[in-house]
Amino acid sequence: METADPARAPEGAPPWLARPVAVLGGVVAGQLLLARSDRAAVILTSLLAYPTGFEFEISAILRVADPDGHAGPPRPRTPVEGVGGLQVMVRFADGTSLSSLHRDPPPADLEPNGPLLVPVVASSDQQRHDARFWVWPLPPEGPVTVECAWPARDVAHSRVEVSGALIRQAAAGAVELWPAAPQ
Repeated sequence: METADPARAPEGAPPWLARPVAVLGGVVAGQLLLARSDRAAVILTSLLAYPTGFEFEISAILRVADPDGHAGPPRPRTPVEGVGGLQVMVRFADGTSLSSLHRDPPPADLEPNGPLLVPVVASSDQQRHDARFWVWPLPPEGPVTVECAWPARDVAHSRVEVSGALIRQAAAGAVELWPAAPQ
């Protein structure tokens, strides 16, 4: 089994902005309950690792449908738009803290000095909001904590811890789907 080339980001996208397109990410975790109240639940539904970073999905589920929410099938949205104050954070063992509420777009043409939490895509309906995030680069030694808070839905600050070593191990096992096309 071949491992992936870390330089293979999506066509034209630098690795700090998105997962590589032609790489099958290594599975780290799925379906971890992050938080729950009488009104809502927040679930870490998947975490995949790539040679250049990791991607995770959060699902925010309301116990009772929101009558002001979108009716019908989910539609694309930005990951933090329209979720009524849901906050998602990632903390590394070295003290680095990243937040979904940080709205400045990451630079596309200059490699950032530090880690990034980049919103990728989201969809919503009246009862569920699914959001995917990209974290660049791979975490340092120690645990990675995924945290959330949703005061508007009585969800207190909660967290789950994932082994940084497990994330790096899954990234090392990522599979390149096919070789890069010649330049």
